[in-house]
Amino acid sequence: MKLQALSENFKRGILIAEKIIGKNLTLPILSNILLEAEKSRLKVSATNLEIGVVCSLRAKIEKEGKLAVPGRIAGSYLSNIPDGSKMSIEAKNQTLYLTSEGSRAVIKGVDAKDFPIMPKPQSEYLFEIDGPAFQDKAVKVLTCAAASETRQELTGIYFGFEKDSLILAATDSFRLAEARIKLGKNDVGTSYPKFISKNSAIIVPARTLQEVARSIGNESGRVKVYIGESQIFFEIDEIMFVSRLIDGKYPEYKQVIPKEFSSGVFVGREDLAKAVRTASIFSDSKSREVKLLIKEGGGKMKIESQSVETGENIAEIPCQSKTKGENIIAFNNRYLVDALNSFSSETVYIGFNDSFGPVVFREVQEKEKLIEDYLHIVMPIRN
Repeated sequence: MKLQALSENFKRGILIAEKIIGKNLTLPILSNILLEAEKSRLKVSATNLEIGVVCSLRAKIEKEGKLAVPGRIAGSYLSNIPDGSKMSIEAKNQTLYLTSEGSRAVIKGVDAKDFPIMPKPQSEYLFEIDGPAFQDKAVKVLTCAAASETRQELTGIYFGFEKDSLILAATDSFRLAEARIKLGKNDVGTSYPKFISKNSAIIVPARTLQEVARSIGNESGRVKVYIGESQIFFEIDEIMFVSRLIDGKYPEYKQVIPKEFSSGVFVGREDLAKAVRTASIFSDSKSREVKLLIKEGGGKMKIESQSVETGENIAEIPCQSKTKGENIIAFNNRYLVDALNSFSSETVYIGFNDSFGPVVFREVQEKEKLIEDYLHIVMPIRN
């Protein structure tokens, strides 16, 4: 194998692949990245048997061939190579030789014959979405996926299919995020109507969606999504991710979302985020409790926290309250900060019915108009 490639192209492919590899002591080959030179492309592949990725890179191929190299070593080396230089890549005797302006490396590889065969989509794409728009919605819901494997379905992201929309949702039982992405007639493949008539939803591992979102750049084009039996494929700018689907039934989370609210508050997002971050310094280390105090007809909201170890903190920020009586709602400070960080609008709306039920956060446009394509729910701490 012998080829020439731009350092930034080669580096991007290796760094994307490196994030996929895992420490598998029973299958050491999985700690390697597969390099395949064929025709006018260099394919860079990696898998941990749950997620796989294949990056197809432009290159000047002088001699075809393939070799598997340790992902961590290749990634660490290329992280220190500047962009804009040409790189000579050659494999001889299961050894990779990398030469660029002012730098040379020799990396010991292994025989590529033991590397798993990467699956490919067996049908046309199901639908496609604008890359940055998909990334924005994916990042918004990912924070709410469960980290614990106790209920495996909660470690995934719910993909719900409607005639003209894709719904992404995640919950860990303490919070919930739901985002809606519109699908136009030109966004769906010919098999989409038939597919959704048989499949209303699937569960995609959160880590898969995280890696897909991470690989999308500002200049990325469309994300094409293919779904096969127990697998999903994401194609972005000549990068193909493949992942298993989580087998199970996602909770009926929509039942948690209140249909109406008896109380609501409009408040500056940055004002509230800053007050909560400050209050977090004084919150109890175990409960992480921060309280919001909202009065009927009041133009101010209080944010309070206290603990035996550190003391207490009280802050007051302006708000527009449409509540009944006095409401004291206690939150886990981390969940509250995550919710506020998922928004970009200057003002957020907080809707609730009492101090113990689900509290809904939404972005606000001008004149108190709520943005309907995303919501974030945080369950209060019950004392």
